[in-house]
Amino acid sequence: MSTSRFVLFVPQHQGGGTGEFFRLLTVATALHAADASVRIEFLMPKACRLRPLLPFPHTESDLPDEQRQQFHARELARLKPTIVVFDKTCRGSMLRLCRRLKIRSVCISDEPGTCGKTFRADWLWSLDEHWHQRYLLGRPAFSAWQRLLARISSTRRVLFDVCQLEDAVAALAPSSPYLLFVPGGGTYRIDGRTTAELFIEAADRVARATGMPVLAIGQAVSGEEPGDRRVTVLPPQPQGQLIALMRGATIVVTGGGHLINQAISVRVPTVSMPLGGSDQSLRVDDFASRGWTVAAQPQVDDIADKTLQLLGDTAALQTMRERLQTIEIIQGVPLMVESLLRRL
Repeated sequence: MSTSRFVLFVPQHQGGGTGEFFRLLTVATALHAADASVRIEFLMPKACRLRPLLPFPHTESDLPDEQRQQFHARELARLKPTIVVFDKTCRGSMLRLCRRLKIRSVCISDEPGTCGKTFRADWLWSLDEHWHQRYLLGRPAFSAWQRLLARISSTRRVLFDVCQLEDAVAALAPSSPYLLFVPGGGTYRIDGRTTAELFIEAADRVARATGMPVLAIGQAVSGEEPGDRRVTVLPPQPQGQLIALMRGATIVVTGGGHLINQAISVRVPTVSMPLGGSDQSLRVDDFASRGWTVAAQPQVDDIADKTLQLLGDTAALQTMRERLQTIEIIQGVPLMVESLLRRL
């Protein structure tokens, strides 16, 4: 197979988050749909439990986690892609290697720390493209100093808010109004329990209190029989199906990671809470201060109580919907695919 049009995707995967993996999978899927002749591959850490979800060829690391950069360098030299897309996993040494190998480089950031790296002196003329998912919707993405550096840098900057595909129909949605609980794909734990367990228990309490259909996405609590629950537990869904389920829900209950941006983008009221990661608390607090979400604590009682309070307050629900309609959302996928095809 010709390697003249070859894009290599390198997601970060450490700690609890999985947003980087799904973001790159979304871009790769859209790129393949736009031009199936483009060769697409992934570099994956050996500990990543999401590998079975990849429909594209991938190479798994055979080195310890602390040597992941050596794995990336070795595979870049071996594969020599046309373009490499790093999602929060790039270092200056990788950019210098890409320059030597004549590989075009793209780096994705979504928080101040990873964004700030792209404005370092040794990155300004080494990184070809910087795609930044705005950390806080409706806030300036870059500081005044960063905006000045962006003007003199050779790096092309692309701003976006969400990176999503969407199915036309939510095939698993109930026919009547329903609530959706989705903590995200991370492996964070709260007081020794997985976030999925907390959400399923909270969802079940809400289902019992309201009699409404309630869906929860995640792995069921071990040892619990489905007959003991009123909530319908679904396995992790393809992103398009998940977005469609969000769009049809009366309320989405989620964490403070990438999924809250997805829910806001389809203008659905939310209850949200920080579930892990350094970014989630600030995002939830900021969105709650602007009336875009109701903030809760990551505890079963508070999750259930805040959801029931919002559901029972028709005026508050309507006000939140109206506020969400005014938010300008930048969809990243068309911008990213166009940029990749142009460089190819």
